[in-house]
Amino acid sequence: MQIKPKAYSYIRISSAGQIAGDGLNRQIRAAREYADTHDLELDETLQDVGSGYHGKHVKFGALGGFLELVKRGDVDKGSFLIVESLDRLSREAVIDAQLQLLNLLKAGITVVTLIDGAVYSEDKDFTQLIISLTIMSRAHEESATKSFRAKERIRKRKEDALAGNAIYNKNIAGWIDQIRIGDSSEWRYEINQHGPTIQRIFDLIEMGIGTHKIARIMNQEKRPVLRRGINPKEQWRDAAIARIIKDETCIGTLTLFEEIDGKRVVMGEPIKNYYPAVISEEQFWRVQRNRPTHPNSGRKGERFSNLFARNTACSACGNVLKMYYGGRKHNRHSYYGCMQQRTHGATCEAGAKMFRYNALENAILDHVAEFQSDAIFGSNAATLSSSELSLMIAKAEAKITDLEQRRENLLDLAEITNDRDERIRIKDRTIGLRRGIEDEKAQLSDLIKRQSSLAEQQAALHDVSSRIAMERATWPSGSDAEVYESRARVSNSLRKFISRIVVNFSQQIAFVYVGGYTRIYMFDREGTLITTVNGAAMPFSEIEKVMRADGASEAEIAQAKDVHTKLQAAA
Repeated sequence: MQIKPKAYSYIRISSAGQIAGDGLNRQIRAAREYADTHDLELDETLQDVGSGYHGKHVKFGALGGFLELVKRGDVDKGSFLIVESLDRLSREAVIDAQLQLLNLLKAGITVVTLIDGAVYSEDKDFTQLIISLTIMSRAHEESATKSFRAKERIRKRKEDALAGNAIYNKNIAGWIDQIRIGDSSEWRYEINQHGPTIQRIFDLIEMGIGTHKIARIMNQEKRPVLRRGINPKEQWRDAAIARIIKDETCIGTLTLFEEIDGKRVVMGEPIKNYYPAVISEEQFWRVQRNRPTHPNSGRKGERFSNLFARNTACSACGNVLKMYYGGRKHNRHSYYGCMQQRTHGATCEAGAKMFRYNALENAILDHVAEFQSDAIFGSNAATLSSSELSLMIAKAEAKITDLEQRRENLLDLAEITNDRDERIRIKDRTIGLRRGIEDEKAQLSDLIKRQSSLAEQQAALHDVSSRIAMERATWPSGSDAEVYESRARVSNSLRKFISRIVVNFSQQIAFVYVGGYTRIYMFDREGTLITTVNGAAMPFSEIEKVMRADGASEAEIAQAKDVHTKLQAAA
């Protein structure tokens, strides 16, 4: 009995999983009919061959993967590859696609195109190869043309948006509905039922609650996700929360992007008030300023057990402290230990020694009023540099104006220049200036935030001790969820004036740095206040050591040094 040659449907080998759609099913039926008519055995077990390989041989996906199977002997020479049309084989550059086809023919594979019944094989004359080259060239040009037109349509829509026109945006934020105005091409935007969820997220962030816990709270409160179908269980995830809190769409700002030299850059100026704002600008930028650069991802328990998670360090190695627990279920005790010694397995002078957390927390909360007074004094000293920040802001604004004027001049020059090469050089220079403008604007924004945060810090410090006392009074009788949010608020408030907590495990002393390192409180393991030290009386080198361990920037260290100098002069 003669063995039938095997045939493979290209639509089958280039598709992953279940075939769906009328177009795909039509091609499979046509391949089966061709195989029956020409006495071929259609092998339908092979599919998605491009995904199983890595390296240069899969540059062309399924086509390259199929060729690799031929070379390995998994597909017999003399087999047929059935494709609807040659333009389905590749959208790559013509020469590359033709080379792949030639390699298939040289390997003994016959390629059949259903649309015209053409058969390509190694023993055919060159006429068919010329025809195949023409077909592939047409496919590549059509693909490039479609891509260009699609990009132009997208760019036109973006330019319409930059002109202030309300356009339809298929990727609009999930808390905004877009509603067509009558039969026109104009749209209007409204905050939908998800608006309160976004507000809740920002309120929780301001309490100092991390994205992981906020996602859990969203799920516990049974708040629906912004878009259905994102994940099978329709659950909130950390990444979704993180994206929301950084998205300026929350304050109604539209930011568009384009690709320049392979890099994604801002297109035009962000448009304020394009969308309805779901939160205030003040709250949004406050969250951006206060968001930690390296957020603590550790668990905080059901009642936010560690109030100082982001502000602690071991005096011996500078590593962060970790919370440990002892005692029985209804009489638990919390302790601080060195993270490096106990978790990373590295050697630290602290060894396995512990420091009583409960006693330290009570001591700190008992002295909050004193901390507040010291912090206000330290903040007043720091605000003396506000005039310097104003000068830096003025210089940055002047530089941005100069760069923008230079860029406008170049754009005007490009309009009247007939030399193509010169226009390209001008365009390159305008791109460079644009990047410079964006960099300067980012620095200006940072300076403005730093200046506004000085006044904000002073305002936030007043009466904070009384608010903490009120929160503390609710802990004995509150539910786990109520206590968690309350302690999160207290933790966030404490960070406003507690700069750092350093534990010396050998001496069993906790050093609490207050008000930008302007005063140091020293507590023993029982929570008893040993003494306080004026930061001005301490060598700045010691303060700098603590700040560097805390990850402070050079600018922050320079500012602290300036404050330290002024405090010494005042003393």
